[in-house]
Amino acid sequence: MTEKKNAHTTARSANANAKATATKAKETTDKAKDTANKAETTAKTAAAGAATTAAHTAHAAADKAQVAAGKAVTTGRTVAAEAPKKAAAAAGSAWMVIKARKVLAAVAGAGAAAAGAATAVVLRRRAARRRNPLARLTGGRLGA
Repeated sequence: MTEKKNAHTTARSANANAKATATKAKETTDKAKDTANKAETTAKTAAAGAATTAAHTAHAAADKAQVAAGKAVTTGRTVAAEAPKKAAAAAGSAWMVIKARKVLAAVAGAGAAAAGAATAVVLRRRAARRRNPLARLTGGRLGA
C-alpha cells in the first residue's frame, strides 16, 4: 500500500508540476504574443514612415528632374535657333571674300607698292641728311 500511496503522491506531484508548467508555458506564450504584437505595430509604423519618406524623396527627385529637363529643353532651343544664324553669317563672310578676291588682291598689291615707295623716300632722306652743307648745296658734286 505504501507503494500505491507513493505512486499516487508521485502522480499528484507530476500532475501539479504539469499544471504549473502548462500555466508557465501559457504565460510565456501570452508574453510572446504581446511582444510579437508590439513588434508588428512597430514594424508597421516604421514601414509607413519609410514609405512616406520614400514617396517624399521620389517626389522631390521628380521635381528636380523636371526642372533640369526644362532647362535642357530651353538651352537646346536656344542653340538650335542660333546655330543656323551663325552658319549663315560664316557662309556670308566666306562668300564675300570669294566675290571680292580680285579687289582684295588689288588692295594688297597697292599696299605693298605704297610701302615700297614710302621706304624708298625714307631711305633717300636719310642718305641726304648725312651729307655736309657744301655737298648739299652743290647737289653732291663737291664735299661728298
